Amino acid sequence: MPILGNATAAAARVTRATSNALRIGLTTPDGTELARAQQKGGVGVLLGFKNGGKSDYTLSGAAGDELRLAVAATTTVTNQDGAVGKIVPADGAARLEDSGGTVLAVLRPHAGSKADSAWHHPILSPAGDELGVLTLMTVHTGWRDIETEAIQLLSNQNIATLKAPSAGAVLKLRAPAGPQLGDMLAAACVDFCVLPRGYIA
Repeated sequence: MPILGNATAAAARVTRATSNALRIGLTTPDGTELARAQQKGGVGVLLGFKNGGKSDYTLSGAAGDELRLAVAATTTVTNQDGAVGKIVPADGAARLEDSGGTVLAVLRPHAGSKADSAWHHPILSPAGDELGVLTLMTVHTGWRDIETEAIQLLSNQNIATLKAPSAGAVLKLRAPAGPQLGDMLAAACVDFCVLPRGYIA
């Protein structure tokens, strides 16, 4: 069963496991869990050297489906049967491709400022029809964060707090996606959360 199923909206929330690995929970607006993703552990993750970015993630659907994501400049998505597809950067945006390289959808760049707290990426079909939008909720260092870190520095306190690479993402579709596109969109939610792509027009 596809991870998104018939859902037309989903929120991806970024948290951390005790091992410092990033976790992403994918839920519907009413709180129904669609899937969970977790970063593959290791010494670099435990010590905080791998805070998102290039890494391996397992996305487990509520119905038992599992996708493996090798997040990188070009993210590869696989399942137990082999390749599912790729998230490929292209023209300042990204393409969602199936395992054969056929384009399933195109994510357009955010048209606003890089300083915006939310980056809206329109999702288009290969024919150019609007399918929905994937919104990345960015994380910015505000004055409160700077003040806290300055006080810790002045008082000689060493409190290791890792900020997540993003606050999460919100997916809104005009209609339910087919199984293949739905799985790639679920993978894109994880990909965007942990590797905030600079898809700025």
